[in-house]
Amino acid sequence: MTKEPAVRLPPVEQIGVVVRDVDQAVEFFSSTFGWGPFKIRESEMKGVTHDGRTGDCRLKMAFARSGDIEIELIQVLEGETPHSDFLRRHGEGMQHLRFRMDDCEGALAALAREGVEPLWSQRFPGIAAFAYMKTDKTSGLMVELFEMKETKKGRK
Repeated sequence: MTKEPAVRLPPVEQIGVVVRDVDQAVEFFSSTFGWGPFKIRESEMKGVTHDGRTGDCRLKMAFARSGDIEIELIQVLEGETPHSDFLRRHGEGMQHLRFRMDDCEGALAALAREGVEPLWSQRFPGIAAFAYMKTDKTSGLMVELFEMKETKKGRK
């Protein structure tokens, strides 16, 4: 008999792909497969917890839609993240699937009871939270839990 899952995930919202150079990847995927348009941005993250340590990082990311799925291309500019770990171990490629959650804290608590802990996480009180879960015991594909709080306009 199969046991009930600790957390029942909603449909995949995003596919995360680690790349060495976002600009080259955008050019390739746009000209080869017609993906895009991409929105490119840099993000500096302070106080993010990575594998039990707190630190800073800087990422360059490109975002495009493919139907209901967001494609995220991620280049690490500075710092240690699961993306830099993935690039060292596997090279470029699909690194995570993101799932939008209504209750990230509840899901994290349920997964902790199953021995599944976050590898990389950060909370932005009253705004958002994310956690990349340690899934290296199985496929190595990361699962990202993402929660966006309601905005003043009542939309997520």
